Amino acid sequence: MRTFRLAAAVLAAAAALALPSCAPSGDEPPYPGPGEKKLNLYIWSEYLPQSVIDEFTKRTGIQVRYDLYDSNEPVLAKLQSGVADYDLVVPSDYMVRILSQVKLLRPIEKSRLKNLGNLDPRFLNQEFDPGNTYSLPYVWGTTGYGYAKERVSGSPDSWAPLFDAANAGQILMLDDMRECFAAALKHLGHSLNSTEPAVLKQAADLLKKQKPWVKTYNSGDYENILAAGDVIYSHGYNGQLARLAMREPSRFAYVLPKEGATLWMDSVCIPRRARNVDSIYAFLDYVMEPEVNAQIVNGISYASANIPARKFIRPEILDDPGIYPPPEALTECEFVKDIGEATEVMDEYWTEIKSLR
Repeated sequence: MRTFRLAAAVLAAAAALALPSCAPSGDEPPYPGPGEKKLNLYIWSEYLPQSVIDEFTKRTGIQVRYDLYDSNEPVLAKLQSGVADYDLVVPSDYMVRILSQVKLLRPIEKSRLKNLGNLDPRFLNQEFDPGNTYSLPYVWGTTGYGYAKERVSGSPDSWAPLFDAANAGQILMLDDMRECFAAALKHLGHSLNSTEPAVLKQAADLLKKQKPWVKTYNSGDYENILAAGDVIYSHGYNGQLARLAMREPSRFAYVLPKEGATLWMDSVCIPRRARNVDSIYAFLDYVMEPEVNAQIVNGISYASANIPARKFIRPEILDDPGIYPPPEALTECEFVKDIGEATEVMDEYWTEIKSLR
């Protein structure tokens, strides 16, 4: 699930703004005729339970084919190439902005969605897609860290343990520039979207200082590395870490640091060249049905923006503050934004950090 996010994040995505779009200019290309009853998805790994797909096919006769990815950049590359045959993709917040700016998405016909009213207004009309012209929220969460309770005294509630020399060799950080800088910036009391040169240098210096204490940078298997006892603290996304803590509550816990952290949202979007229009809207309405949406949440342990689905979500998930944080816990959290030229500065620092021995 969210092992899959960013991998050199906004730098690669922002750079794509300079690339020419392979989509034709002018009006949106027309959808083809109804054709076969099929749907082609491009989605994060483990983001859609097979039972949900099977029930959709049983109900509609629409055959679902899907490919998986573990970072946003392949979505951009596939759609930019002009040869991808996907009807729906599920990019993260900042990538929705990028894809819409380079004209790789088709506006959503909201009049075709009878279940649209189930979505929580708190997660609509975000800065990355005003008016939800191109996207609808799928799941959302936070980036914090998990820890092994039996190896820690007390209950940490800040970023401090990840920047403490006393934990040398017991720290895992995401292999992700923006997320590592976000942790450092928040620990230092700054916005994770800061573009101030002095602030970025301060964060970079902290990450350089931390580097010898980090056992590994990993964005693909961090919860298993924590569960195996190879580290005490694992930076990561709440889905896997909160699920680990829910499965073994006596051994593990997830922390959303009090200084704030990354708030992220993955959204469903229609590629500009999507072909199976009836299947697209049938599926979008289907996954917004409360019981179906709850089945997704129960299967992947990430929070959704579907309000009526909550009555069908398992209590241990809905009541877990690691998955559904209380509003006050999100006060200092922020979405990752495109920081323009500051991304290049950050990337230079990141290259220096990763090259340190």
